[in-house]
Amino acid sequence: MSADQCETVVERSSHSSSPTHSKKESETSSQMIEDEKDHSIYSKCAAEFIAVMLFVYVGSMQAAGVSIHDGVLHAAFAHGIAIFVLAATFGGISGAHVNPAVTFGIAVVGRLNPIHAVCYVVSQLLGSVFGALLVRISLSYKSYSAIAAGATLCGKGITWQEGLTAEIVTTYILVQTVLMCAVDTEKNHLAPLAIGFSLIIDILGAGAISGASMNPARSFGPNIMGQLFLRSEHLDVQYMFWNYHWIYYIGPLIGAFLAGGVYRVFFARDYRVLA
Repeated sequence: MSADQCETVVERSSHSSSPTHSKKESETSSQMIEDEKDHSIYSKCAAEFIAVMLFVYVGSMQAAGVSIHDGVLHAAFAHGIAIFVLAATFGGISGAHVNPAVTFGIAVVGRLNPIHAVCYVVSQLLGSVFGALLVRISLSYKSYSAIAAGATLCGKGITWQEGLTAEIVTTYILVQTVLMCAVDTEKNHLAPLAIGFSLIIDILGAGAISGASMNPARSFGPNIMGQLFLRSEHLDVQYMFWNYHWIYYIGPLIGAFLAGGVYRVFFARDYRVLA
């Protein structure tokens, strides 16, 4: 190869690695990454379904070892760590609500399309049922009845007023954490950890009162499966298995609504009533 030809090759090589060319490649790569981040409602619903299914499974199965562990402490860390892992895993797809009350709170503050919110809730409730079914498949009947099908129940002697109040307050703390740490900013990389710890402190605080569900989906599937698979003599001895079940829907919704209202009035970055 002649010297002129070598110079031509070097010149072409320098052109191909020029700043302009590199900039174009960078823009193309950035565009590809942005395209990858855009998930359809089907992908988001699938993420919510799987996340809730796994959350209900872990949250219910952890109770099978309650005889050798502190029940409330064990439940608090099992649920908190589970939500941390799931939020980190599915946060980039659906936002990892894993909870109809969280979905409701985010919709209340205008950060989620109402139609999408309905799709999320349906997916979450279906995931709850399948997660509870996996619990039944995984345990013997003796173990399954011992954990009351994984249901969230009030402590013995607790009134519905006490249980309802506990669900409202604990859900408020959870949804406020989600709104402030995850919804209000995308720069807080510790959001999954903060949300997980909020679950831990909620269960430590109110687990012995209402079970600290804070999540209609966490309560829905286990009760349905318990009704189907528990024998009547075992179902009847569970304290207010169905009588107080409504507090796990009304309480979280009230707590989420209050958290959304306070956020919009005082704390929202984009628009707040008291600017």
